[in-house]
Amino acid sequence: MKRHSVIWACLLWCLPLFALDTDYRLSFRAGAIMPDGKVDDMLGRKGQWVGPSMGGEFAVAFRPDWRALHDWNDASLGVALGYWYLGDKTLLGSAVTPYVFMDVPLVRCPHFVLGLRPGIGAAFVTKTYRNTVPEGHLYQDLTDANKSIGSVFNFYFPEAFYMEFPVSHGWSIPVSAGWYHISNGSMVQPNSGYNIFGGDIGVRYTPQSTTSPVSTSKTELKKRWEVELAFAAGGRQVYYRDRQTFFACEMQLAAYWRAHRIFRLGGGVDVFYDGSYIRRDTYFDKTNLAAARTDGADCWRLGVSLQPEFVIGRFTAGFHFGVYLLDPVKNLEPADEARQTENGRLNKGIFYKYDLLRAGSAGYPDGWLYTQIALRYRLPWHLFVQGTMKAHLTKVEFVSLGIGVWL
Repeated sequence: MKRHSVIWACLLWCLPLFALDTDYRLSFRAGAIMPDGKVDDMLGRKGQWVGPSMGGEFAVAFRPDWRALHDWNDASLGVALGYWYLGDKTLLGSAVTPYVFMDVPLVRCPHFVLGLRPGIGAAFVTKTYRNTVPEGHLYQDLTDANKSIGSVFNFYFPEAFYMEFPVSHGWSIPVSAGWYHISNGSMVQPNSGYNIFGGDIGVRYTPQSTTSPVSTSKTELKKRWEVELAFAAGGRQVYYRDRQTFFACEMQLAAYWRAHRIFRLGGGVDVFYDGSYIRRDTYFDKTNLAAARTDGADCWRLGVSLQPEFVIGRFTAGFHFGVYLLDPVKNLEPADEARQTENGRLNKGIFYKYDLLRAGSAGYPDGWLYTQIALRYRLPWHLFVQGTMKAHLTKVEFVSLGIGVWL
């Protein structure tokens, strides 16, 4: 982890050599971790926020003269290196977070700036269940063990609103608040992850006078409708001691209406396959649902989704909301209100009651709502590559990489 930190620090300092219009930001932050079943069990605080979580960050931003950034009110790109102290050094430890971000000014005045700063990157954590559970023990039997994170490497999503107050001679004071998510996408269990809500204050310095480029080269919308077909594959773990990874994949067919230079709205059909729902023997006999069918019929799901996406040149980033139309897994899940059939399986409709915030956690139904974070980059010959993270709100089911075609 120290090696990664050094590499990222060098990149941060060297980047200004290649950028014509650069600024620096140093900030300090504090926040709290949202209540979660496993975090609650570890710290003995049922339904209480875990805090304070504190940290700092150093960021470098630059403004290339790109049409995609002119579409976003002359936004800037940047890289950052952050640190989080997660509130309990014995159990939760800390995290080092290198990531990339886009700084989007929504309102720009002489003495005030309001904007968004979405980002994506990695989080390297110091405490996992592997280095907090003594050999031969199960973490369920211990109070002093990390039950939330199973791997050192995790994905990191820092999303924040900010206000900035220019002072003088290139100096300004930024204040921001946002949501920060750490998770490995269920590639390694356990994966309860951390959802941190916090704010920061800092100082920003632009070493040379900057003027916003004249936005004369914005994207011209010629085709309003687009159709995309994609296939992506990945894997997931279910039980932390089985260490068994199951194949998962999805196929997506969607149509999009390009409503603006920076936004498109789509809808589509999603077909999912999750190999963890085939009944088979595992070492601890906890990976699979006992009632799953051996022929794999419970592995398939089909849904329809609303797909709002933001467009940055050849790159798109979206957050999809879907409803399962075909979901045999729901008839294996626990439920208080469902009719029992003769073969022992439940009989739920498309919509049914469940705990939305705990959906996908051990012992809780996945529910009828699924969400996806979808990132795509277009290549020549009407091809694109994509990365997706499928979840049930706050609980990630699997991460996948794939390729597709667009028309």
